[in-house]
Amino acid sequence: MKKLALTALSAALLTGCFGDDSSNDSNTVDTDDIQGHIFIAQLISGDYKTSEIAIGTVGESEFVENYASQDASDYTIDVYEQYLYHIGRFNIDTLTRYDAAADFLQADYTYSLAEAESSSSNTHQFVQVAEDKAYVIRYGKTSIQIVDPSAVDEQNFVIGEIELSEYVAEDATYPRMTRALVHEDKLFVGLQRLGNADSSYAVASDSYVAVIDIATNTEIDTNESAPGLKGIQLNADNLKAMAIEDDYLYVAGRGDYSDNSGALDRISLSDYSVDTLIDGSTFAALNDVDSGAYYHVQAVEVVDDTLFVQINLEGGEAPRGYIYSAPISNPANFTDVTPEAFAGEKIAVIQSGPDDTLWVSLDNVETPDVYVLNESAEVQGEALEFSMPVREIEFMEIQD
Repeated sequence: MKKLALTALSAALLTGCFGDDSSNDSNTVDTDDIQGHIFIAQLISGDYKTSEIAIGTVGESEFVENYASQDASDYTIDVYEQYLYHIGRFNIDTLTRYDAAADFLQADYTYSLAEAESSSSNTHQFVQVAEDKAYVIRYGKTSIQIVDPSAVDEQNFVIGEIELSEYVAEDATYPRMTRALVHEDKLFVGLQRLGNADSSYAVASDSYVAVIDIATNTEIDTNESAPGLKGIQLNADNLKAMAIEDDYLYVAGRGDYSDNSGALDRISLSDYSVDTLIDGSTFAALNDVDSGAYYHVQAVEVVDDTLFVQINLEGGEAPRGYIYSAPISNPANFTDVTPEAFAGEKIAVIQSGPDDTLWVSLDNVETPDVYVLNESAEVQGEALEFSMPVREIEFMEIQD
């Protein structure tokens, strides 16, 4: 799929730079002629020294790169309505906001997420729930920050916090909150509960999902009849991803970095009970014990009535990724639906997209492509050919 130089974009698509830190400063991002969805992708170089953002229109064959170029790689993105948030993570600790209503011309602000005389916040997600309220999901802290994204200065940005220190595993320092999503006025927060660096961040305790009442900013006790932690105990170690549909929350945990394959858990939203859909034996045929290759449950996404799971085979001589799917009505029946177009390739991320699609990015510095699949896992059109691997994809709807 064709990439456009910044100076060659037509007015009907996107033109120009993306904030003050772009490597180009002569153009603007013009959203006036765009209707529908745009995609925003966080790109990270293969040597993990640089990063940038790419942006394009969903369904079109052209996109642009070199937005928000950085001489550091640990960045991620989140979106809320017309706002794009560019998040600097470990030892960067910044939050920069751009507004589609202003054509992404300049950053609204860049606020520090660091705390004085403290370790890095290492923010993993920024979950906005209203114009004046968002949650900062901090991998390197014991509490969620509550912030006002509309604050006109940094002094009025932080407005509260929710303490989750009870989830810190023995001999660890932080609960390692890593993913979060909102559903029906509740914030679901995934906590890995890993050990510290001196243990190579090994699995220390069972992962949990804490449930927060957005109206009161208090944690909900998901099992009032039992003592202990209020959250939902998982079978999926080292939580990596979550997805939700009307009745269930799906949680993928990759396990450790050897023979613990992790799991895929399904949580009932009515009573918070947990069923395990995938465990360490489900795809045992993929393992090559002699070479030290084991599969890991890396991610989960819901596309209409279909559940998609990313399985990574790691270790050994030929690491690679697979896409498995199952109907939500029968989630015990998983089938390998990896398209031939990228069979044998390593997969970086999967992300559900507009119009019942699944976007798949390859973890390959030579061909860092993104494929768009339909609900049947059929490739739609040509691959998007980026200059470096895509590590995060978000979508934004552009309206009049």
